[in-house]
Amino acid sequence: MQTRPDWHTSGFLDRALTLDLPDFAQEFLFLNQDYVRGYRTLAKYEDADEVVRERNLHLFARQWGLRFPC
Repeated sequence: MQTRPDWHTSGFLDRALTLDLPDFAQEFLFLNQDYVRGYRTLAKYEDADEVVRERNLHLFARQWGLRFPC
């Protein structure tokens, strides 16, 4: 995972204000260490069977109030 920019750095607010809502939400969530840990755990199961992958994605999304495209 790439290093996320610090919201306190010069110019970051200007860039953040140009983001659409989904991108802004993603930036916000990546500031939350619990979300980042869950995201990394979810990524470990990319090679899992499709049913397991879908279940994990659904549980993760529900925990964070997210909806992923079908």
